[in-house]
Amino acid sequence: MNPNPNPPPATRRPTDPQPPPAAPRPPTQVDGEEAGYSGAVGWGVALIAGGTLWLLSLLGLPIRLELVLPIALVVIGGLLLLGGRWIARGGLIGLGVVVAVVALVVSTTPAATSFTAGERVHTVTDVAELEPSYGLGAGSLTVDLRGLELPEGTTELTVDVAMGELIVLAPPDVAVTGEGRAAMGEVSTSEDSRGGIAPRLTWSQPGDEDGRVLDLDLRVGLGSIEVDR
Repeated sequence: MNPNPNPPPATRRPTDPQPPPAAPRPPTQVDGEEAGYSGAVGWGVALIAGGTLWLLSLLGLPIRLELVLPIALVVIGGLLLLGGRWIARGGLIGLGVVVAVVALVVSTTPAATSFTAGERVHTVTDVAELEPSYGLGAGSLTVDLRGLELPEGTTELTVDVAMGELIVLAPPDVAVTGEGRAAMGEVSTSEDSRGGIAPRLTWSQPGDEDGRVLDLDLRVGLGSIEVDR
C-alpha cells in the first residue's frame, strides 16, 4: 500500500513567551556626590587663594596681580584637565571665567601692579606732601585736595583704581581739567557723566583767573570715578 502522498502538516509549537523587560535601575547618588565634591574643590581653591592674598597683604608683602591672576588661571585649568567632567560641574569653569575677566580688567589699570585693598583717604593740605600719583588695587580711594593751595601753573595728578571707587575732591578756586576712563562702570563730574562699557569723559572746569590748573588723569578698571569740589 502506497504511503499517503499528502501527510498532515506538522503541528507548530507555540511560541515561547518573552521575558518581561528588565525594570530600570533606580537612580544612584553618585552624580550628586561627585557634584558636591567638585563644588567643594572649587570653593576650597577660591578660599585658599583669597586667604593667602589677604594674609600676605596684612603682612605688608607686595603682591603682583599680573603674576597672581595668570597663576590662578593655570591652576584652575590644570584642575579641570585632571578632574574631568565632575570637576567641571563643580563651578571651576565659572570661577575661571571670573578670574579671566578680572585679569582683563586689571591688565588695563596701572594701579594693579601691586595688591592693595580697603578704604584709603589721602587728605593733602601741603604741596610738598602731594604725590604725583595714587593707586589702589580694590576698594575705595579718595584724594581730598580741598584744603590745598596749589602753585601757579599746571599741577598734574594721576590716580588709578583697579576695582572699586575713585573720588577726587579738587580745590574750589582752581581750574580743573583732565580725563577719566573706566573699562566698565561710570565716570562723573558735577556737570556730566558717562557710564557703561569703556566710558570716557573729559572736563574743563574754570577757576579763579590766576593761572592755577589741576590736571587729572583718572583710571578705573571696574567701578566708578567721581570728580567734585
